[in-house]
Amino acid sequence: MHFHAYAYRGPGEAVQTFDAVRSPGGIGFETSPVPPERTSAWLAKPARFIKATWDDPAEAVAWLKRQYAEIQPSLSHPESQRHAPDVRTLAATALDTLQRGNDVVWAWWLTGGNYIDMAVVCCPNRDLDTHCPLGRR
Repeated sequence: MHFHAYAYRGPGEAVQTFDAVRSPGGIGFETSPVPPERTSAWLAKPARFIKATWDDPAEAVAWLKRQYAEIQPSLSHPESQRHAPDVRTLAATALDTLQRGNDVVWAWWLTGGNYIDMAVVCCPNRDLDTHCPLGRR
């Protein structure tokens, strides 16, 4: 198993529930940068959407932590973060989750109405019967 990273950062209103661009086979799915409704469906998008690939889940978690450090100053409603798990706890949970073969998504609202969705997807994926976008086995 290996792990692919994906990320969307942009207007929150672009991420609409039940939107065709968020479902494999839907009009615009292959060209839209918005996250699919099912995390595993990132694998059905063209390989150009992959931000990085690793064999070691710890490297994937390190990527998530770096991405979080970059966006943390832009988090919307920082006062609500006081009650949320800290990044060390999130990272430990993410590592355990990936080691068990499950996908991980970290997503937050940012200032200015923007939204960020960072996903690490297991490949192959038990939720989606598809080939690796990079042709890896």
